[in-house]
Amino acid sequence: MSVLLLQSGTQMSADSGATKDASVSAASGDAGEFSGEPVQERVHTLLSAGVSSAEPRMENAPSAESDGFPVSPKSSPAVSVPSCVQRGTGRTDQPLASEEGRYAGTDAYLVVLPHATDPTRVQAYVVDATCVDASGSPAGDLLLTRTFPRD
Repeated sequence: MSVLLLQSGTQMSADSGATKDASVSAASGDAGEFSGEPVQERVHTLLSAGVSSAEPRMENAPSAESDGFPVSPKSSPAVSVPSCVQRGTGRTDQPLASEEGRYAGTDAYLVVLPHATDPTRVQAYVVDATCVDASGSPAGDLLLTRTFPRD
C-alpha cells in the first residue's frame, strides 16, 4: 500500500512539473501579443512606419549656405529607448523602431534591432518597462525575443 502511495505521489508531482514545463514551452513557442496585436504584426507595422519616416528628405530649394550646390539629404531623428530598456536587450546597436505598450499584462517596450548576422531579418525584443521608474536604472527584464523577416 505504501508503495502505491509513493508512486502515486511521485506521479502527481511529475504531472505538476510536466504541466508547468508545458506552459513555459507554450509561452516561449508563441510570440504572444503586444498591445493587443501579434508581436510579428506590430514589428512589421513599426518597420513600415519607420521606412517612410526614416527615408532621407531633401530640401525643396537650395539655401544661401549651399551656394547652389546640391543639398545633402537630411535623415530623420534616431529611434531612442530608455537606457535600461536598451540594456535589457543585451545589445548596444541603434534600434530600427520601438514602441511602448503592454505585453502579458505588463508595461513594456517593443524594440526592433537589425539581426546580428542576417540583413534580411530583424530581432524583436520585448522588455519590461518598470526599469524606467526604478532608482539606479537597472537593466529591464527581457520578456520575449524573436526573429522575424525584415519585409
